[in-house]
Amino acid sequence: MSASWNFAKRPFRDDRPIYAATALLFLVGAVLLLVNVRLYSSYRRGVADVRAEIATLEGRQRAAEAKASAAKNALSSYKVSALADESRELARVVAERRFSWTGLLARLEHTLPSEVGLQRLQPQFDKDGITLDLQLVGRNREAVVPTLAALAKDPEFSGVQLHMESQPEGNTAEPFQFTVTSGYRPEAKVETAAHRKTGEKGSVAAKPAPRPAAPKPAPAPKPVTAPGSAAPRSGAPKSAAPKAPAPKRPEVRR
Repeated sequence: MSASWNFAKRPFRDDRPIYAATALLFLVGAVLLLVNVRLYSSYRRGVADVRAEIATLEGRQRAAEAKASAAKNALSSYKVSALADESRELARVVAERRFSWTGLLARLEHTLPSEVGLQRLQPQFDKDGITLDLQLVGRNREAVVPTLAALAKDPEFSGVQLHMESQPEGNTAEPFQFTVTSGYRPEAKVETAAHRKTGEKGSVAAKPAPRPAAPKPAPAPKPVTAPGSAAPRSGAPKSAAPKAPAPKRPEVRR
């Protein structure tokens, strides 16, 4: 008969499966951690790329909006300038159509001195009004001063300036020529007449009011007569005119 000897201080336990499972779990956790780290890093890189792309797109959007705004402003300014040019051209055409050559020539004939003649007349229509380019002729240089003074006194002409003088050479019979520019306002005469009418109306309104008429005398009271008595007649009694006899009708015999 054999005897078994047990010299262990505590009972035997086999912990190798537990260690193996722990090592395996640790290894799986490390692998999962590594995978999560890689996923997180790739996510961060993806988010950074998306943010950079979003910033690029926003910058392109702002640039496109700035270009669109500049294009709109340029188009609106071009439209406004084109419309202004068209309106100015239309106003110039209307002014040319409404321009009265007869009235201008009659005004120049009335204003210019008798010894000064008109050789060339060229009106220019612009946004400031009508500018006249007058080439005048006279006997000598002394005709310039009376001409400028006469044009300056007329309310329809403004900004009268002398530009050029041409003195004939030698003892030729050519007249003395000089060029004058002046602004022309046909409405100035109408405005002056309107101001004069307004002043006349004001002077008429300033006249003193007429005095009130004197009160009329009250009528005399009528005489009161008693009932049954004849009312007195004024003046002499009228004589009754004799009545003419009525004409007899002729008798008709059957």
